[in-house]
Amino acid sequence: MFPFAPAVRVPARDRPRIEVRRPEFDVPEDAPKYFYRGEKGVTALLYALSAVFPDGERMFIEAVRANQDGASDPELRRAIGAFVAQEAQHGRVHEAYNDYAKRRGFDLEPISAGVRRRTAAMRAHLPPVVRLAATAALEHYTALMAELVLGEPAFSEGVDEAHARIWRWHAAEEAEHKAVAFDLLAEVSGSTFVRLRSYAFTSVMFPTLTALHTLHLMSRDGSLTDARAWLGLLRFLFVEPGLVPRVLPGWLDYLRPDFHPWDRDDRELLARFRAGWAAG
Repeated sequence: MFPFAPAVRVPARDRPRIEVRRPEFDVPEDAPKYFYRGEKGVTALLYALSAVFPDGERMFIEAVRANQDGASDPELRRAIGAFVAQEAQHGRVHEAYNDYAKRRGFDLEPISAGVRRRTAAMRAHLPPVVRLAATAALEHYTALMAELVLGEPAFSEGVDEAHARIWRWHAAEEAEHKAVAFDLLAEVSGSTFVRLRSYAFTSVMFPTLTALHTLHLMSRDGSLTDARAWLGLLRFLFVEPGLVPRVLPGWLDYLRPDFHPWDRDDRELLARFRAGWAAG
């Protein structure tokens, strides 16, 4: 039994369109090194996430393309094209962002190399539908984090604006396309077991690797024994904006047999992004 009632699903006709944007990377070289309010631990966490995006996004694109012939719905096929275009832009911008982080002294290359090894192993050893199920699971994680970035003002307060703009843009597009891999998986498989098996695996691997990557960056940056860095990181995770308590209900949501990503209504958040932040 779940301790909450599922939300009313947003009908397909009412979901925001998946808009393909082509932003330029524009973080100035003289922006603060610890762009998240001067917090060393939180900055390391966000760069650790960015380090996995380029090769992770390419894995998502490959997994969707490997299964797209199973999509019979014309609307889904159009959504797949927009999904691929968005993810390609994410990879391009985060490659530039990662290069920027390296110039600021953050050792991202071992993280990116590990992602390349793991995605190559997945291509070699896992069938396309399993890779698609993993993509759907990870897309749920990114959609939950997008809700935090777009919906919690505390995420952006005091954060260098050029950095915050990248994270809001990425979050908005993750929210827009959050159901594409899930809907394709439903067409080519429809198996709750396949969906939840991959979710169980990613629910262990994603937070574990993110923690290890963050520790790596903190260690190389000399902040691993910095009590203030740890206090700031713990505050970010559990208090304000409170990543863990904000994400946990949505994590549980995915376990429902009848779950769909658009049970979680992000339309207001996306409308706010398009009306205000996107124009900036």
